[in-house]
Amino acid sequence: MFEGETLFMKEKLFRMVFRLSVVVVGISFLLFLGGGCTPPLVFTGSIQGVVTDNQSSEPLVGALISAGNVSTTSDASGNYILNKVPIGDREVTAVLEGYYSQTKTVEIIENEIIELDFQLIPLSQENQRVVMVELFVAPTCPNCPKAKDAMAQLLEQYGFDKLVVLEEYGWDIEPDYAGWATAETIDRFKWYTDSLGISRHTPDTYFNGLNQSVHHSESSYNNYKAAIDEELAKAPKINILVSSSVDIANLTVSINGSIENISSENLTDLVVGVMIYEDSVYLGSEGKNVNHVVRDIINSEEIISFTPGAIQEFNLSSEILNNVKNMNNIHVVVYVQAPNSPTKEILQVAYVE
Repeated sequence: MFEGETLFMKEKLFRMVFRLSVVVVGISFLLFLGGGCTPPLVFTGSIQGVVTDNQSSEPLVGALISAGNVSTTSDASGNYILNKVPIGDREVTAVLEGYYSQTKTVEIIENEIIELDFQLIPLSQENQRVVMVELFVAPTCPNCPKAKDAMAQLLEQYGFDKLVVLEEYGWDIEPDYAGWATAETIDRFKWYTDSLGISRHTPDTYFNGLNQSVHHSESSYNNYKAAIDEELAKAPKINILVSSSVDIANLTVSINGSIENISSENLTDLVVGVMIYEDSVYLGSEGKNVNHVVRDIINSEEIISFTPGAIQEFNLSSEILNNVKNMNNIHVVVYVQAPNSPTKEILQVAYVE
């Protein structure tokens, strides 16, 4: 090959490589502009409303209202507006020091303003949310004693005005440990686990229905405490007044009282429930007395609609408590539950002295 032909081929190759490089750079630049840097479109709407005191109806200034990463505060008239909230179902929370927080769910529609008011309930002993802990155990469960000890420590810390602990035996171990579970506790355990789509293990713990749960592999004092604190931060919706009488001779308990809707919501599909438990029952597998052993569960008829300010009376009686060892060690817990709600929420609970 001649020298001139060699130079010609080199120049031709250089031009081809150069053109290819220009094409690659151009495509990369277009991809950079069109794909990597342009943020996706976010469709949004707005929420506005008024934040007031549930008891006095006075406007509340400085309440923090948030929906995801979007937040604002209420003005001197209690008014607020949240802009640029992404469309779809959103949880909106109002928080103010000295009041229970309140969370509501709304559907945000593109370019529309949704009206959403909050009525916050002042913190007070009279309006205290009480947490009902259902600790599901078994007679020979190896990890249950530690869970029971943690609950006993927490009950001592919080007291009965904030916390009620119930030990429900999920099954018996025949023949040595018969009579610990009842048909009601077995069915209740299955009701909860079927709703969650999980199998039954002990100790499993549920707080105010299925609002919070700590399963057997997660059992610890810290996890229990975190769940309790989460529930205590919520505003109460129900007030319970109750009394009971124990008939030692006939092995029965009678319970009567009333519930009041102290919220601003119309509550639906509620039941008043009663759990009767026994303290100081000797459990051979643990070599000691155990407490809070549920012996009977009673439910009222369903309350279809419960409007704000409404009062509903109830009168309930236990079955004959043949499984009780000592009727002098009987205690009564009354609770209001929404069994058809997604979390089967327990709205309030009261321990009867």
